[in-house]
Amino acid sequence: MALNNRLSPQRRDWSALAFNGLPPGSGVLFEEVTLDQRIGSEAVALLIDPEADQMVLKGTLDLNLKTGIVATSYGPVLFLIWWIPPIKDGRPTAFYEQVMNPLYPNTSEVLRRVSEQSQLHVVLVDATGQVVTVFEFQNNFGFDKVCAGVDAVRVSWKGPHDFASAKAAYEEEYEVEDVLAGRYD
Repeated sequence: MALNNRLSPQRRDWSALAFNGLPPGSGVLFEEVTLDQRIGSEAVALLIDPEADQMVLKGTLDLNLKTGIVATSYGPVLFLIWWIPPIKDGRPTAFYEQVMNPLYPNTSEVLRRVSEQSQLHVVLVDATGQVVTVFEFQNNFGFDKVCAGVDAVRVSWKGPHDFASAKAAYEEEYEVEDVLAGRYD
């Protein structure tokens, strides 16, 4: 049974919440956070965007997710491409690429945690780590399938596992536009 982590409808002030030690630039990563004491700790997606205020002006966020696992000569790479429509000339309005090591046990743990929640909370933070707002989505992103894929790779992978080199190979071999267009499916 999924954890009902739907936030109460009251208006919230997120200005007291901030994250330290975030990587430079834009991107997405998972964190354990307590947004509501009634719910307790949950896994959220931190969406780091130096121009976060621009996104807030729109009022809503149409967020999509494309996931997959690729095998490089150095090891497997899990990719999650978070993208915002519309797609023009093969490129979405905005996208955030997240890569994870599917052989790392914590990857399965965080994906399982996310898959067991009724809602996905996307915490929008600016370049300083300051929370700008929180978007709440019905959790229909298919994290249970992503987690199953990661678990299968962890059991079956017998090759090398140098994740830094695997990530570099993935970034060199795969283009986001081609991944979104399904050219590697």
